[in-house]
Amino acid sequence: MSIIGTFNGWNIVGLPCDTTAGVRRYSSIEWDPQEVVSVNTSPFTGQTQTYDWQASWWEGHLSFPPMTRASADAWKAFILQCRGQSNVFLLGDPKAAAPKGTPAGFPRVAGASQMGYSLSTRGWTVNAQIGYRLYCILNAAAADSSGNATLSIWPNLRDQPADNAPITTASCKGLFRLKQNAGNKWSTNPGSYGFTGIQIREAL
Repeated sequence: MSIIGTFNGWNIVGLPCDTTAGVRRYSSIEWDPQEVVSVNTSPFTGQTQTYDWQASWWEGHLSFPPMTRASADAWKAFILQCRGQSNVFLLGDPKAAAPKGTPAGFPRVAGASQMGYSLSTRGWTVNAQIGYRLYCILNAAAADSSGNATLSIWPNLRDQPADNAPITTASCKGLFRLKQNAGNKWSTNPGSYGFTGIQIREAL
């Protein structure tokens, strides 16, 4: 396995299925989006009041098929190189490598220091990534006569993008780390090698 870059002082470990020929890919990703919302329920009326703290992130679970020794060794080395939650890796939805629509022109961020759950853009697109972050576009959008559009996104913007920063629309990947320092197990049996699964969390 190899360190393919750094971000915010974190080492980015390459996924073995992306960096080593012949290594089996995970068989599925179970996404588990997280929200920071607290709820206060009146014990007298049952009415509730919610507090939205404007924070969201991705979590998930990687499942694996039975593997050969070569593939299993590559994934074991990857888990060990992650050093628990110390290092990070890039991961995306393999079924969403291409955008659902046709990106118009060269989509860019329109305006610096944006925050929250929307993003103003130039050269409108329907699927977007800024830097090392993975975002889901919640609603269809259409550009105005100047090629500008505001996109509703989830989760909220992680790092305030610079004005005119490029937006990736294909093979998008987010920055993740192992969710826990222990419990990332694998097994060996007479037939094949296997993993119980890897819990992941967006690196914030």
